[in-house]
Amino acid sequence: MPPAEDHSLRTTLSDLMHARAIPIFASPVLVRSWVYLLNDEARAAERAWIDGLPGEHGAEGWTLHDISPTGGMIWERHGEFSTYLSYTTAVNLAAERRGGLGFGRVHDDQFPWLDEAPGKVFRSVEIAVLRYAPKADQLQNKIDLNQAVCCDVFDGAARIWSDFRLHEEGPGGGSGRIYVQDKGLRNDELSRLLQSLIEIGHYRKLALLGFPVARDLMAWLKGAEAQLAAVTADMAARAASQEQILERLMTLSAEVELRVNAVRYRQGATEAYAQLTEDRLASLRESRVEGFSTMHEFIERRLHPAMRTCQAASRRLDDISTRIGRVSDLLRARISISLEIQNQSLLQNMDLRSKLQMKLSALVEGLSVFAVSYYVFNLVKYMIEPLVSVKTAHLLYVPIIAAILALAWLFIYHRKKRIETQAAV
Repeated sequence: MPPAEDHSLRTTLSDLMHARAIPIFASPVLVRSWVYLLNDEARAAERAWIDGLPGEHGAEGWTLHDISPTGGMIWERHGEFSTYLSYTTAVNLAAERRGGLGFGRVHDDQFPWLDEAPGKVFRSVEIAVLRYAPKADQLQNKIDLNQAVCCDVFDGAARIWSDFRLHEEGPGGGSGRIYVQDKGLRNDELSRLLQSLIEIGHYRKLALLGFPVARDLMAWLKGAEAQLAAVTADMAARAASQEQILERLMTLSAEVELRVNAVRYRQGATEAYAQLTEDRLASLRESRVEGFSTMHEFIERRLHPAMRTCQAASRRLDDISTRIGRVSDLLRARISISLEIQNQSLLQNMDLRSKLQMKLSALVEGLSVFAVSYYVFNLVKYMIEPLVSVKTAHLLYVPIIAAILALAWLFIYHRKKRIETQAAV
């Protein structure tokens, strides 16, 4: 039996399960990650830029790797952003214990892929992973411990510190900082931990892109809801004509649809990013360190209120659209009833005019009998007078006239009945 043919996506979908993994499996390691936001024009420029860089291009052109024994560079393309990552395992642990704990070692001017990278920098973070428990004063020089997050992750296999602040000083400035103490990470735990920490920060900040949009939308919705209330009040009080109310309602409806089209993508993206943040936080399997918040608690206190605002704005936008639809239905019902009343009045007038026309027609029919009789009588008179005397002719005129009138009336009567019968059929 010949072997069965493979599906065209079998290998691609199998490889997808291992895509975007960070190939870092042991500490010490220093990592720096950047997020670039791109519009359509920048995306096209990025494609040309990435195609010209050395390295291993992934399937579909969504990833690029340049890996060496002591470090590497990784580019990944996402929906509306791209990420760049640089790392080095060439770390002097003794020197870092005495010095900067690994921060400031990987920075922009040492990453050639960023020289002409299109787009705008949206986020940058440094992560130092060492098998070393730093002293409090040493860590305080790099991270503000008064407002820092500290917790054990991966069931105690590592401990993390971060203050979620943008640090500008030093050659590695302009980035957030996360310090990871490796307490026994095994197999691919370090790779998964780094990926989770990076994605938590990226998705958390990307989710917040929807917050300014939601605030602006809430301010606009306040005015739009007032307009709708005014339109509804005028319609209830009959303070404006139906045409005026319909024009105002259609204008407001068009403005709402414009807002829906403008913000719907951002609202959907915000919900997706927030859910991804929650998923990555759950994967950390955190446990509390006395005196500090966990990463989940810190992000929850700051991210959730913003997401509630975004959800409230989205609900209010959907609500005003639904309310406009209901008011439009009421207005259409009122207009429909008005039209029905007008049509009924028009039909009544048409029926009245029809009856008048029938009476006039009957009158004309009666007159037409006499007219026909008159013309027929004159014809008969011209034929009879030469044949008989005047006295005899006068005696004959009476029955002749009566016969002519009777025949004319019967002809018109039967003709009318025939027409009425055909019309009824």
